[in-house]
Amino acid sequence: MTGSLAGVRAVAVDVDGTIAGADHRVSDRTAAAIRGVLDAGLPVYLLTGRSRRSVLGLARELGIDNPVAASNGSIVFDPVDDRDLRTIPLGDDDVAELVRLHHDLGLGLTWWTRDDIWVDAPGLLADTLVELNEQDVRIGDVEAVAPGEIVKIMLHGTPDQLDDAAAEILQRVPQATRSMDVFFEVVAPHATKATALDLLLGDAIDHGDVLGLGDGGNDVIWLRRIGHPVAMGNARDEVLAVTTRQTGHHAEDGAAEILETLVDHLAAA
Repeated sequence: MTGSLAGVRAVAVDVDGTIAGADHRVSDRTAAAIRGVLDAGLPVYLLTGRSRRSVLGLARELGIDNPVAASNGSIVFDPVDDRDLRTIPLGDDDVAELVRLHHDLGLGLTWWTRDDIWVDAPGLLADTLVELNEQDVRIGDVEAVAPGEIVKIMLHGTPDQLDDAAAEILQRVPQATRSMDVFFEVVAPHATKATALDLLLGDAIDHGDVLGLGDGGNDVIWLRRIGHPVAMGNARDEVLAVTTRQTGHHAEDGAAEILETLVDHLAAA
């Protein structure tokens, strides 16, 4: 990792592949580093694709009392009083196109409402979502969901399947991002992590004063706009292309490394 940490006034972090380890949990070391940043007086903004319920529990566990973003930015809420600041649904046309892609390409489909995660059958996809979000996944029919209820859809497959399908997915749903090797993730075009960060920062903190950590394609849009973008050691190539420094692998507390360095810098300032 290289580069100055001078002027950092806020921290923004992805969760899976970033502050969460290989077991999808935040280690004691990383949790302590986050609390160190909070104790130094800086906000820590969670910008994650995880469900609202999962993010609420995580924010409270870490002692974060500033607003946070869930479902890839489509939901922004205050974890202290459990109050939504914005909820932006996925457009009905995009929902219909993603359902067609699911059938045309033979990929798994999961759709997310404000409070629940849904799939159309038990299996690997449902098990993966339970492991990532630590909440039950419901079984249902996406065609039966009322308009305006879905905030996010993900297409699921093996890394090779998604590599082969990427061009068609992006041609038909341009705002799709490769959040993990096994997921393409879609929210409304104006409901991204980047617009969530805009709302979280408001007029109080400049984007140039934000230290941000991410690993996936859905982190590119906001990392390229901040002053201190950091790629995890496990980051996808598109993240490496827009970041100015790199820290360790998420499975080896890479997030803690740079956050501890930041806390030391703040203490010495």
